[in-house]
Amino acid sequence: MTVTDWFGLVFTVVIFLLMLAAYIWVFNPKNKDKIEANKTMPLDDDETNSEKRDGR
Repeated sequence: MTVTDWFGLVFTVVIFLLMLAAYIWVFNPKNKDKIEANKTMPLDDDETNSEKRDGR
């Protein structure tokens, strides 16, 4: 195996482990309240950001 093959293998395994950790964190019942509180964060209207964009 070449260096590129080893890099790809290690990179794939690391990404897999990070995704597995993220899934465990998200689906852990202890974290439900934190996740539920932030589920609409991208949709919330932030007045300070809209004021900055309007230049006021």
